[in-house]
Amino acid sequence: MSYDGIVTRKIVNELKNILLGGKIQKITQPSKNDIVFNVYSMGKSYKLILSANNNEARINITKLKYENPDTPPNFCMVLRKHINQGKIVNIEQKGLDRVVIFSISSIDEMGFDTSKKLIIEIMGKYSNIILVDDKFKIIDAIKRINNQMSSVREIFPSLQYNFIENNKIDIISNNFTDYIKLIDKRLPDDKVPFKIFQENFTGFSPAVGKELIYRAGIDDRINWGLVSEHEKFLLNKELHELKNNIVLDKLCSYTYSSNNKIKDYHTYRLTNLSYYEMEFDTMSQAVEEFYRTNKTHDRLNQKKSDLIKKLNTYIK
Repeated sequence: MSYDGIVTRKIVNELKNILLGGKIQKITQPSKNDIVFNVYSMGKSYKLILSANNNEARINITKLKYENPDTPPNFCMVLRKHINQGKIVNIEQKGLDRVVIFSISSIDEMGFDTSKKLIIEIMGKYSNIILVDDKFKIIDAIKRINNQMSSVREIFPSLQYNFIENNKIDIISNNFTDYIKLIDKRLPDDKVPFKIFQENFTGFSPAVGKELIYRAGIDDRINWGLVSEHEKFLLNKELHELKNNIVLDKLCSYTYSSNNKIKDYHTYRLTNLSYYEMEFDTMSQAVEEFYRTNKTHDRLNQKKSDLIKKLNTYIK
């Protein structure tokens, strides 16, 4: 699956168009790592899922029904206390990274206006949903991380939230024109060409790297040392075109299927895949279709664990 920074940008743009100024009318937590918002915006109701599941981390508009536990989990209660009935005043992405920040204004228990931020980090098993105040002090998180769990960064109430920084190139936030020349000097000859994008550029998944290599006419069986200067020129041209399409929001929404199973999805057309391509009106629809038809072991194991807990409670 390819929920990378480019897909995140497409989703954020879609959410801005329909949810800015919207009111969060209901907050539920159907499972351990999933939050669902019911948002009323511009005369319509939308359901937004925020998932920090290891293999399903994402944000998208959903039409699926989710069963909620009899007793809301603690994090759900914290969200209800701080941002339920709040207004979504901004939705932004950190560069081209898989980090989305919702700015929400609401009224506290004393009747004063207050501002909170809900930060969603889409990072595989390190995914998280974190509520902070306007000074980025952590109020709570769906996954609390103490110093025994991570020596790199703690996520715990009352601590200061810090974004994860990296040294990768963010093609959106600079004016470079020859990105390949920029990184060519430090690439070893034995480097696999499609891997250079994920390793050197923020928000790029292997799927995008493979597509760029394919469009530039580079043989995917050779190493970087055998790539010609003309091929590097074509590769940079494709990369620059992709940047412009991201900035101008000109990318579309696709899924790729084989034998009635969706294998992948992306907002960048993956012409190198020999799968059946289907285009959707929105990226949310494409992402929703992928996860609707591909239930992961992560979610099944979670449901299994919840059922065992209930059974043990009834047995006792």
